[in-house]
Amino acid sequence: MYLSHYNLVEKPFQITTDPKFLWLGEKYQEALAMLKYGVLDNRGFLLLTGDVGTGKTTLINALHGALGSNVIVANVVDPNLEILEFFILLATAFDIEAKFTKKVDFLTNFTQFLNNAHTRDKQVLLIIDEAQKLSKELLEEIRVLSNIEKENRKLLNIFFVGQNEFNKTLLEKECRALRQRITITHQIRPLTESETREYIKYRLNVAGTDQEIFTGKAIRKIHVFSSGYPRLINIICDQALLTGYVRGLQTINPAIVKECAQELSIPGETGPNRLQGQPSTAKQGNKTLRRAALYACLLPVIAFSGYLFIAVGYNDYIQNIANYYGHKIAPRFYTTRLPRSKEAHEGAVLPVAGDLKSQESVDDSDRPEVYRASVAVLEAGRGDAVASEENMTDAAGRDSSTPTPVSSTGQALPSSVKGEDLSEGDLKLIIPFHYDKCELSEKALDTIDRLAAVMIKNPEMEIVVKGYTDTIGPPPYNKNLSELRAKTVKKYLVARGISPLRIQAVGMGEENPLKPNTTVVGRVANRRVEIELGR
Repeated sequence: MYLSHYNLVEKPFQITTDPKFLWLGEKYQEALAMLKYGVLDNRGFLLLTGDVGTGKTTLINALHGALGSNVIVANVVDPNLEILEFFILLATAFDIEAKFTKKVDFLTNFTQFLNNAHTRDKQVLLIIDEAQKLSKELLEEIRVLSNIEKENRKLLNIFFVGQNEFNKTLLEKECRALRQRITITHQIRPLTESETREYIKYRLNVAGTDQEIFTGKAIRKIHVFSSGYPRLINIICDQALLTGYVRGLQTINPAIVKECAQELSIPGETGPNRLQGQPSTAKQGNKTLRRAALYACLLPVIAFSGYLFIAVGYNDYIQNIANYYGHKIAPRFYTTRLPRSKEAHEGAVLPVAGDLKSQESVDDSDRPEVYRASVAVLEAGRGDAVASEENMTDAAGRDSSTPTPVSSTGQALPSSVKGEDLSEGDLKLIIPFHYDKCELSEKALDTIDRLAAVMIKNPEMEIVVKGYTDTIGPPPYNKNLSELRAKTVKKYLVARGISPLRIQAVGMGEENPLKPNTTVVGRVANRRVEIELGR
């Protein structure tokens, strides 16, 4: 109906599964790679859980298409059955032609089927969707099926796909034997706001347009309505496109999204997928009074916490900030432009700040310790004023953006070490990063490509990826940043075909500095990822 209005060739937000609209963001790519590895490596039981509408079925279809003809797949979509009914359904799904009315007859024929598949070098995968519907008795029967195996190889891989409550079922006492056999687990989480934006953009592109039909604020409303669930994103986007067409609009704004959300909500619904209307004036007034009272109570606590933050708990943190920004803000405190030579800095004079009216000598002995420390740092910062934190060079003037191979003893290896030598003994690669960034440079990508090639040639090789930062910024922030850096390297390797199970990524934060963080060169050296290689 609205296709020509938006220059589309087909509907972009249908709720039916269509392979060409399959959007695999980073979290879906990682899940797909992990599950594919579990099947091809005969890991036995696999588990995929997620809330309703998070895309589990989409991921199953993607896995099915990625396995190839060497894997025999049967998909059970409704396992809410009696035991014998389940066995009959299983036989039908695997094209076992024998008829039976007893469990023993099924086991005989199913065992023969698995052995024949093994003889033909075929793998067998049973996917059980809606696994939360399985009874405990049927779960135990499925566990027993996995006992049909060869001495050194599983003959049957079983893939449970269910809603989050299935996790609770597996943790119950009656299911502990099954839980111990699950070797790979993954939980799909809803999309973030940025992922929602990419998801919408991708589906519109597949449908025939690269125009931004939804505004940024409209996408934010869509994310609020859907809570990041792809199925709800499809439903409200389709409704919004229809509404925009009826009103002759080429762009969908947040008002249209809000209207559609209210139309789609069931009366009395209070869940996350309902956009509430504006509260009444009386309710707004009561809400404002409650907030004012709460803020009045919290103000003394906040003030006292701020004192502790500055005077007690974060002296080192403030010192690091002043140390880092000293060379950037120091020139503004001088009465004349800083000369380039270090000797000329001796004649520079700090201006008078605050309520001081002249540049006479002032006794600041009664000032807080933090103040005196900051002034001292600014004085020391003069010699650092011309240094650039983004200049990726080491003390010798060499380009530090180039990844460095280091031996297990910590010594830098000769520049002649090539990618093919990475597998020889235990090595450690150092990947540098710019300040507050987690993007990989072109040189780093080249090195990681070579590492991926070596790991493909050496299937037993496993690595540990450790992310590090300098000391600028709060420790919790630095911890998260270091973890992001490590995961960036891991995701790139996974995209190059390396199993995520062979890569351990951890964020180390400010730990283990290579050089002191008191200098620019030291901080540049400490912003890094270390890849520890071993067999």
